[in-house]
Amino acid sequence: ETLQRIVSTLANKNDEIHNFIDVLNHTIRNVQVNSSNAISELDEEFEGLYSILDEMKESMANTIQQEEARKIQALQDQLSQCSTALESSEELLELAAQSLDVKDPVEFLK
Repeated sequence: ETLQRIVSTLANKNDEIHNFIDVLNHTIRNVQVNSSNAISELDEEFEGLYSILDEMKESMANTIQQEEARKIQALQDQLSQCSTALESSEELLELAAQSLDVKDPVEFLK
């Protein structure tokens, strides 16, 4: 009878261990599924962030290019004005140099 109780207890413990193993296996599968879902959600979130960052990058690059074009145009306008002023100044210097070579006062006044 004692041996029967021991065998019965061992059989019950074996059943409990099998049930616990099933619970552990089920828990492992749940952890794997949950981890996979979390990684998928993380991937989606980061893809959204990358998309937003790409849009921001494009917008900022466009703003920089527009600012570059505006500044270059302003500098080219200044360069053109300086070239025109330099040309006028050179003409004036040439006229002044020619005027210095005139010895006749009447001719100088002309």
